[in-house]
Amino acid sequence: MAEVKQTPYVLVNDDAEWARLDAMHNGIAAFLKNELTPAPLGQPRKILEIGAGSGAWAIQAAKLYPEAEVLAVDMNPLPSRPLPPNVSYQNLNVLQPFPFEAGSFDVVHIRLVLCHLPDAHSVLSRIIDLVAPGGWLLIDDIDWTEAFEGLNKAPGVKNGLTALVRSMEAEAGDPHYGKTLKPYLDACDRLSEVHVREVELPVNPIPEEPGLAGLTQMMRKALVGAIGAAKVSTATVGITKEVQENFLAEMGRDDMEWQYSCALYFVHAKKA
Repeated sequence: MAEVKQTPYVLVNDDAEWARLDAMHNGIAAFLKNELTPAPLGQPRKILEIGAGSGAWAIQAAKLYPEAEVLAVDMNPLPSRPLPPNVSYQNLNVLQPFPFEAGSFDVVHIRLVLCHLPDAHSVLSRIIDLVAPGGWLLIDDIDWTEAFEGLNKAPGVKNGLTALVRSMEAEAGDPHYGKTLKPYLDACDRLSEVHVREVELPVNPIPEEPGLAGLTQMMRKALVGAIGAAKVSTATVGITKEVQENFLAEMGRDDMEWQYSCALYFVHAKKA
């Protein structure tokens, strides 16, 4: 069997990173009212999660659909944790050809992975092929907007977010990939329905609406973990120890006035 080569990843795969990914999943799940998607999934038999991370989404899917086979794929093993009996793991790099037949899965989910990939539309096209006719493609992705005008009073936060965006670009990712999903999917003749929900998510100040406030708290913790835990190297363009320290210091303060919002995109699209 050929070795699966690794794609670039600037975060450390350790207990702290698994906890960060679990917290992100829990925050998004709460925002979605503990549903996988608004799509009417019916009774899927085979579910695929691409970029499974900590396995939290796959575990939720397996519990919601105990009769389904849930396959979690990632280039890193899942952390050691109890898994439902209908969850399995497979090592996989999305930049290489998939070892699955076209139309193999009733549901395919990918969260916050495409934005990190070179030529993500090409990868997404191959992912669409994996969805069975009448099945559902579920995508969650992001646009790290560069409207940094509200960050002038928080230079540490501004430098941290700028470094995050530049690091993604240096790895040939697209920090604004989320906003490209709707036009790309609308033009895809292999899909019969495309639904895209855009959520403007304030990172600061925290919104008053409870559901959105929970999502904001999740994103703030995720940013602290992501930028603070990034492996500083030539690949992490602009992320230095000084940038990390100043970012974490300002994110931990509640007496600073600054504004910043990103945009989350939640997609459910039906295969023709």
